[in-house]
Amino acid sequence: MQYEATIWDRVQQGDATAFQQLFEEHWEPLFTYACKILKDPALAQDTLQSLFIHLWEKHNTLPQVKAVAPYLRQALRNRLLNVLRDQQVYEHHVAAFRQAILDSDNSLLEDLQGKETEQQLLQSINTLPEKMKNVFYLHRIENLSVTEIAARTGSSEQTIRNQLNTALQRLKTRWNSIAWFFL
Repeated sequence: MQYEATIWDRVQQGDATAFQQLFEEHWEPLFTYACKILKDPALAQDTLQSLFIHLWEKHNTLPQVKAVAPYLRQALRNRLLNVLRDQQVYEHHVAAFRQAILDSDNSLLEDLQGKETEQQLLQSINTLPEKMKNVFYLHRIENLSVTEIAARTGSSEQTIRNQLNTALQRLKTRWNSIAWFFL
């Protein structure tokens, strides 16, 4: 415990070597835990990397902790819950989008083209960086304002605006024929 507390103190002071030690000692058990929850090693790795990036970026504002492993596990658990929530929201909106296509009066050919376009659109959205994709979903799918997104994510409103503009530019470039969807 004392050893971990010492490393944690050093990480808080910006010691890169201590951060590397923290990372190496806790990566594997946290990764295993994340894989059990998400059942997707790539997503588990992304989530865990995001946690460690956050820890390093915020090292000088990290709280004092006596037990580092439980703190890291709880921090990861919170991120995993957010990932699961975001997946659930995403899947809900995909289902709603599919239902809207099925409910339309299009011919079978138009339905098939719509499904193909939907898949390509969703794949394009999924190529966005994780934070940008989340901001896009919150704004365009959940209809949250820039202010609400900034409050939820802890980012500045200008950062949210920049991420939305960049996401729209990337998607519009690829999807010029359906740009009306984003307007």
